[in-house]
Amino acid sequence: MQMLSNAACGLDVHKDKIDACVRINNGTADGEIVIKTFSTMRKALFELRDWLASLNCSKVLMESTGIFWMPIYWILDEVIGMDVGLGNSRDMKNVPGRPKTDKEDAKWISRLCMYGLVLKSFIVAKPFRSLREYSRYHKKLVYDRTRQINRIEKLLQMHGFKLSSVLSDINGASGLRILKMLAEKGELTVSDIQGLLHRQCKKTPEEVAYAINGSMKTSSCFLLKLQIKKLESCDKEIEEVFNCMVAMSKEHDWAIKIIASIPGLSTLSALYIIAEIGTDFLSFKSVKHLTAWAGLAPKDKESAGKRFSSKTGKANQYVKSLLIQCAWAATKSRKTRVANWFWCNRSRLGDKKAITAVARKLLCYIYAMLQSKTLYDKSLDVAATDTIKAKKLDAAQKIIGSQKRDGNSSKQSNMETNISCASVEIPKNEDYEINRIGSPKEISEKVPKKRGRPRKVAAPDEVVKN
Repeated sequence: MQMLSNAACGLDVHKDKIDACVRINNGTADGEIVIKTFSTMRKALFELRDWLASLNCSKVLMESTGIFWMPIYWILDEVIGMDVGLGNSRDMKNVPGRPKTDKEDAKWISRLCMYGLVLKSFIVAKPFRSLREYSRYHKKLVYDRTRQINRIEKLLQMHGFKLSSVLSDINGASGLRILKMLAEKGELTVSDIQGLLHRQCKKTPEEVAYAINGSMKTSSCFLLKLQIKKLESCDKEIEEVFNCMVAMSKEHDWAIKIIASIPGLSTLSALYIIAEIGTDFLSFKSVKHLTAWAGLAPKDKESAGKRFSSKTGKANQYVKSLLIQCAWAATKSRKTRVANWFWCNRSRLGDKKAITAVARKLLCYIYAMLQSKTLYDKSLDVAATDTIKAKKLDAAQKIIGSQKRDGNSSKQSNMETNISCASVEIPKNEDYEINRIGSPKEISEKVPKKRGRPRKVAAPDEVVKN
């Protein structure tokens, strides 16, 4: 195996230190090895950059260890002509039986880098890195908001208030008003609830009052006020982060409009997607590579002509979970291509596999539409719906035609059997009966079945003489 570069560096990154190993090609199999340790402080990172430049090292590989690799990557990536790569820890494990130290790990990574044995992980382009930070923080805030709603529900259940049994969302217009009034007074009457319910609420004030009948202590009311205040602050912070995301992505409004035109996706979904994968897709060779990176394509696992389980693998959970949610939203309308495909194949594949396939279709749409810079064509949905209707009509006509042919054949067979039965001479005997088709059938003697345990027969010497 020949070396692919003159000098390659492997970095074993930790929280407080970096072990760097530069392998220089000198014609031998291992090459010349230079090892040095650096701190992770920002000033030391610039020293690492200058040291690599002094050794004419143009190829660097490091392991993706949490978030510690990020500041190193951002600094080295700015150097013109330096190829910086990030490898998956699954593909960079050392050979078993070798010593395990930080310097040995750096040597192994430099060897992998020199021979090009590790595929580099995808790193989003620089214009989208700040947007990715905001999008992931937005998702964490949504999770925090959901947890806060669950805390409020737990507090109500602990004190015997069954508000969630009569209202579908305790955080809705009616539920939030009732919670605030309950935190102020501690107990509510029917007249109080009557002015708090929204006009679209299906429950009557009497039903709601029956569900929250009782009183809450002053300490519990104060705790409920704090939790409602926390919930409102979460809503406010989520709105602020969303506005910042919209302001940061003004240069990519065209991509947001294209993605949001797909059924099941919104502006927020579009912001999440471009923050994770960008808009150019230069790092992906084809749409198959993109779907495999997102964890929406089945794995190839075959040996000796046998095909094993082809489950989807682990991948970017931000993109995968988002597209699964968008796929469920797209299936609500049955007038689209993806929805029709889901409802036609869910019984054959199952819900989970079918919804994963729909999410993959949505990602393929995004890839093709961003490449061509065209909006979603709704006329194709109409054509797909007409095609499905035509197929259903043809299938119905085939079923009706087969039923008619079966009916005619059954009538003809009945006439033939009647004629044959008329020519058969049935004997007049009690040992025969006539079955449904008119042919004689022998009656078997019906022996009554004995129920219960069989009676025990006495032995000859035990027989009592009368």
